[in-house]
Amino acid sequence: MKMVLAIVDARRAEAVRRDLMELGAPGYTDLAVAEGAGRTGVHRGDRVHPGAVELLFAMVDDASAGAIFEGLVRRRDAARDEISRFFLLPVERQA
Repeated sequence: MKMVLAIVDARRAEAVRRDLMELGAPGYTDLAVAEGAGRTGVHRGDRVHPGAVELLFAMVDDASAGAIFEGLVRRRDAARDEISRFFLLPVERQA
């Protein structure tokens, strides 16, 4: 089991949710308006720090994880999105 974690430019969140489903993710969780600071600056989605980001994640099986991840990266790059970042992480299931 893997987790695809996405920190997404809020303007593209709907497209990334759609991409996740089209690429084979069984579902996703969307934590709207994540706040933070990093390489691309401070993100809070307010007047002082514009550029809201959302946190999306999907739990996917090992067999499809790589293809979903690579598909998201390709689609992000095609959209010339310089904000969104994707991560592929191993997951331990808790009973």
